[in-house]
Amino acid sequence: MAELMTSIGQYWTRRAPSYTEVINKNLSDGWDQVWAEELISHFPMSDGALRVLDIGTGPGFYAIILARRGYIVTAIDYSEGMLNEAVHNAGELAESIEFLHMDAQSLNFADDSFDVIVTRNLTWNLPSPLRAYEEWRRVLRPGGVLLNFDANWYAYLFDSEKQLEYERDRENTRLAGVEDHESYGESDVMEAISRRLPMGRALRPQWDILTLKTLGFSSVSADTTVGSRVWNPEEQLNYASTPGFMICAVK
Repeated sequence: MAELMTSIGQYWTRRAPSYTEVINKNLSDGWDQVWAEELISHFPMSDGALRVLDIGTGPGFYAIILARRGYIVTAIDYSEGMLNEAVHNAGELAESIEFLHMDAQSLNFADDSFDVIVTRNLTWNLPSPLRAYEEWRRVLRPGGVLLNFDANWYAYLFDSEKQLEYERDRENTRLAGVEDHESYGESDVMEAISRRLPMGRALRPQWDILTLKTLGFSSVSADTTVGSRVWNPEEQLNYASTPGFMICAVK
């Protein structure tokens, strides 16, 4: 697993600058407000500022939009390159966000440390997602909320029907004259890594719901329509065959 984690970290460090371009667009075109409202609508009630852990912060999108709104944010990522991009993207806000290099599957925090955990497009990329969910529950306080936005990324590698749907998405982006988000350098490298990861073969979000309930979360739900609200039209076209879902779990 160590060798695989090294490959994953190095890959995302190389990709980090291109992801900054994506979130800068989101931060400037109003979708930051859409995302913030979606997340905050699930936050627990509190008389004070909530402590939020952004796991797999990438270029810092969640950390930035929540710190802007007064939340106490800690943001972690396994990729040093992504963390560097996140700090840069946060600008003056970086002083109020704690950025840490850390493995999402082995957290260096005490039990019951956070009121909220947020994460986006991460679980699919983990060699040990069960271990990650165990750790995330451990560091949540009782009554705390886990919000995990993800999709069945790379499921097309293991399913011929999904492969056809994926190829149709690529054709539709071409016909619409918009950027194909799946056309990038080293896409073959990510596919090779994904073939070694467990989540591409999992039935999701059903797997997540069952796993979180088994781990003892008091309530677990999945919103499979959230992508229609938080993805812009270009994203919805790109990912038509891979709809996003939001897992909401209360400890």
